[in-house]
Amino acid sequence: MRVWRALFVAIFASLSLSSAVSSAQPESFADLVARVAPSVVNISIKGMGQAQTMSGDGKNVSYAPHIIDLVGSGVIADPSGIIVTNRHVIDNAYEITVTLSDRTAVQARLLGKGQTFDLAILKIDVDHPLPAIRVGDSDKVRVGDRVIAIGNPLGLSSTVTSGIVSALHRDLSGTPYDEFIQTDAAINHGNSGGPLFNMNGEVIGINNQIFSDSPSSGSIGLGFAIPSNDLRFLVEQIRDYGRPHLGWLGMRIQTLTTEMADALALPPSSGAIVAEVTPGGPAAEAGIRIGDVIEGYNNQRINDYRTLNRLIAMAIGRTLQLRVWRNGANVTANVTVKEWPQELWIAYTSEMTRPPLFTKIRDFGFDVVDPSPDLKMKYMMDSDPTGPIVTNVVDDTAASGAKFRPGDVILKVQLDDVHTVAELEKKLLDRCNGGHRNALVFAKSASGKPRWVTLPLRL
Repeated sequence: MRVWRALFVAIFASLSLSSAVSSAQPESFADLVARVAPSVVNISIKGMGQAQTMSGDGKNVSYAPHIIDLVGSGVIADPSGIIVTNRHVIDNAYEITVTLSDRTAVQARLLGKGQTFDLAILKIDVDHPLPAIRVGDSDKVRVGDRVIAIGNPLGLSSTVTSGIVSALHRDLSGTPYDEFIQTDAAINHGNSGGPLFNMNGEVIGINNQIFSDSPSSGSIGLGFAIPSNDLRFLVEQIRDYGRPHLGWLGMRIQTLTTEMADALALPPSSGAIVAEVTPGGPAAEAGIRIGDVIEGYNNQRINDYRTLNRLIAMAIGRTLQLRVWRNGANVTANVTVKEWPQELWIAYTSEMTRPPLFTKIRDFGFDVVDPSPDLKMKYMMDSDPTGPIVTNVVDDTAASGAKFRPGDVILKVQLDDVHTVAELEKKLLDRCNGGHRNALVFAKSASGKPRWVTLPLRL
């Protein structure tokens, strides 16, 4: 009896501990989301793309320019309307629209973007202060921390997902100093540029990319974010200098692998091996040679090449005492960090590039042909087509954004009937030349389902 009593006590204590641990975790993220979501914005862009097309023989490949409509995310970094996003979100954009959490849409200006790192800064003008993010310390992030991501995946605005930090210091072979926070919070195309929040409502990363089975597939739990301390460094540099200043030693290094260390009779994780030295650079002046192994600096050990590169990037003017292994001997090299000699930031002081105007049907990213009995049979239409028929739609274009599909029949522009491709093009050109931004189009699917859509005339 005494044994059973002790067993019940132990089980009860275990259940009580489990309950206490469970109750320490939030049952809902709703309060956190309500607090931080207003600082997240949705971004949509219009830009020029290249569509691959093939001639009738299927051999000759050409590229036809078309308009692309893309989506991304961003965060409000300053109440005055400064917004941070990824560079790849706005690359090649001629029009950027930012939508706030209250659904207000505002045209944005591009203030600048990185050349070697994937961040960009936008500016919007509104008549009231905006809710800015709180930036956390990404150096304090631990594997297993709970996080939420908010963004605009596939244009589904203000989508919230949750997960944990899966790993830190991921090397995705982007630039010599980038490293990423890995998370299993679902991130898809359109989340780029959006925030990764910790449970205190602080941004600890800017969602940047995913790994997936194919370019067209979605999240498989491998998402990556730029650490928030990199964001903080960038914003402070631009605030103080108008552009980022990164340090440079004039050498290229790579992580010393276990096999390399074995070949050199060094212990594993011995540092980074020098692969290239720029003549006349700081490293060359300090006597650094190809084949040297950088084992540490000052009192710090180096486990991989990015540790040193990130230190160098933020240490202009500092003199680093490098501990070097050279052909069996240990030497010390004092190297003074200079500013990176190449341009790293493109600043914009003017408005966005003037948008192109509609001139021909293919500008929308689709092909249309005059109706015919053959096409009625090909698309298994319920009735004889009485207007131009869509035969091809290019992804990420104005046509795909309007949900056009092969087999759709275009019946009206505005409220006027159209029966041929020539009539369709004339109606659109007349409206464009009249200064209008959009055209209302009435179409129906091959099965006969009708709908109204719009096509942009200022593409």
